[in-house]
Amino acid sequence: MLFNRARIASRSLFGSLRHQLLARRDFTIAIDGPAASGKSSTARAVAQELGLGYIDSGSIYRCATLLALRNNIDINESAGDLAALINKATVDIRVRPSTSRPAPNLGRLAVPEVQVLLDNEDVSKEIRAPEVNQLVAKVASDRSIREAVLHIQRQLVESAESISTNALSKNAEGVPGGVVMDGRDIGTTIFPNAELKIYLDASAMARAIRRWDEMNNQMKEANALQAAKGSSDSDSAPAAYPSVEKIARELEARDYADINREHSPLRIAKDAVVIDNTNLTFEQQVYTITDLARERMGLAPKHGDL
Repeated sequence: MLFNRARIASRSLFGSLRHQLLARRDFTIAIDGPAASGKSSTARAVAQELGLGYIDSGSIYRCATLLALRNNIDINESAGDLAALINKATVDIRVRPSTSRPAPNLGRLAVPEVQVLLDNEDVSKEIRAPEVNQLVAKVASDRSIREAVLHIQRQLVESAESISTNALSKNAEGVPGGVVMDGRDIGTTIFPNAELKIYLDASAMARAIRRWDEMNNQMKEANALQAAKGSSDSDSAPAAYPSVEKIARELEARDYADINREHSPLRIAKDAVVIDNTNLTFEQQVYTITDLARERMGLAPKHGDL
């Protein structure tokens, strides 16, 4: 009986969020997929191209994981304690134009930068740390934590205009208002009636290489920062990161956990468009999605030759 009441409450929370989002937006794009499939960067680029708002659900779970690490909370023993902390926390996701040159793997597209604030502290880099990567799947699998995250998602919906990547009122092409949201259960649970659902996928090895490149770039930035400060202290050097093969194994383990978790598992929505980007350029996958969106908005596609 208690389980049934909890399940009904969970459905009510998700239903309330869906109603709130759909009532405030004209066009919704849900992008799901496994870890390191490029969901976040793709979603940001799509939002920028179409002038839509953007919500990064993955960053919310990463913030929850960071709270667990900082407070030494064992998810197996005290998930309720973490849920209580999440309910008191504030997360702000700020989207702004990129201030750096596009990464080589992003082609000509300058993906908007996202700043993630946890209780007004910038944790954008800290939530991408290896220790967070290792624990986030466990955090996201707990029902009480997922329900607590809905509280933060509502906050982000309320401030959706402030995270829009463009001024929608100035869009002369007739693109309606809307939001792009990426995660693992957006098209199946959060936005089951989204106008466009995308499932972004790639081979484990392709995703591992991208994750390794990301870590490599982060290390280069850290080294450059140390050099600029004139630091030669070996204790402050960035830690070594794992091999591509080890990252691939970790991603496969994360896939298994996400697909087999009891609550809101990772799965492909029946009406989702599956895009395997293993051999696609970043521009190709972004423009494929924006053209699909434009067609469903009743507008002419821009990149039909890709």
